[in-house]
Amino acid sequence: MQMGETFVRMPANRDEVNLYTSLGEALMKTQVVEQALSHSITLKMNPNETKERADEFLQQKQRYTLGQAIKLAVKEKLYSQPIQSELDAFLEQRNWLVHNVICGNEEDFNTGLIKNELLDKIHSIADKAAIIHRSIEYDLIGFCESKGKDMSKIRTVLELQDQGMRIRTKS
Repeated sequence: MQMGETFVRMPANRDEVNLYTSLGEALMKTQVVEQALSHSITLKMNPNETKERADEFLQQKQRYTLGQAIKLAVKEKLYSQPIQSELDAFLEQRNWLVHNVICGNEEDFNTGLIKNELLDKIHSIADKAAIIHRSIEYDLIGFCESKGKDMSKIRTVLELQDQGMRIRTKS
């Protein structure tokens, strides 16, 4: 390239926009799982602490990667075997998404040709993240109920969401 050479910006084509949107959705849902896991670990490991102490613990654990949080959950035996197995399998998918999505697809990316198989895998990860997020929420509700807390309103909201309703709290 010569100095002073001009470059023409090319807008992303429809396939690229779809890829970027799908990646964004999958990453966001993955981060939601990480946050749910941090909050769940905090509550399960500190059920009798003050809110201030639990918040300190949470602040520390929110810095954990998904892998670190899962290792802590295993060490402390915080989840049932089905949830733990889901988390272990999801970690592999999440790591592929974050670290290897480009590997093997470089040529396709350079040409702007995005294969449906790649999008399907990304969508599958986003879907799995949503399922795991919900599993963590229901597990935490069960934990709180076992400590004598009334979780009926929260359970009702989740059940409505499971039926497809979008629920927001009033400001």
